[in-house]
Amino acid sequence: MATGMGFLQRFFTPASARAELLEELAVIAGHNQGLVERLRRHAALTGASIKPGVEALAEAEAAHVKVLNSILADHNVWAKLPEPALHDGSNNWARLSGDLAVLAGLASDLRLNAMKWESVDEEIVGKLRQLAIEDDDHESELRKLATKCDALALD
Repeated sequence: MATGMGFLQRFFTPASARAELLEELAVIAGHNQGLVERLRRHAALTGASIKPGVEALAEAEAAHVKVLNSILADHNVWAKLPEPALHDGSNNWARLSGDLAVLAGLASDLRLNAMKWESVDEEIVGKLRQLAIEDDDHESELRKLATKCDALALD
C-alpha cells in the first residue's frame, strides 16, 4: 500500500513544489562541491599526520556530490556553483574549523531538505538522510583532525 501511496503522492505533488526542492538541493550540492574544494586545498597545507584524514574526507564528500548531482540530473537540474570562501584561515586549526562549520551547515541543510521531500519522493528522502548521517560521522572525524592542530600556530 505504501508504494501505491508514494506513487499517488508523486503524481499529485505540484510541479512547483518539486522545482523549489530541486532548487534548494542544487544550492546544497554547490555548497558540498565548495566543501570538497576547501578540504582538498586545506589537505595540501596540513602536516603528514593530518593530511591523509583530510584527503579521505574530501573524497567522501566528493562521493556525496556525485549522489546529489545524480538526483539533480534525473530532474534536469544542475548544481549551483559554490561561492568562493571569503577567508580560509591563517593556520590549519582555523582552516579545519572553518571546514567544520561548512560541514555542519551542510549536514543540517541535508536533514532539512530531506524532511521537505517526505511528501514528494521517499527514494530521495532516503538518499539525503544517508548523506546527512555520513556527514555527522565526517563532522566527528574532522573535529578530531582539527583538535590535533595547534590553535595558536601560524603556518
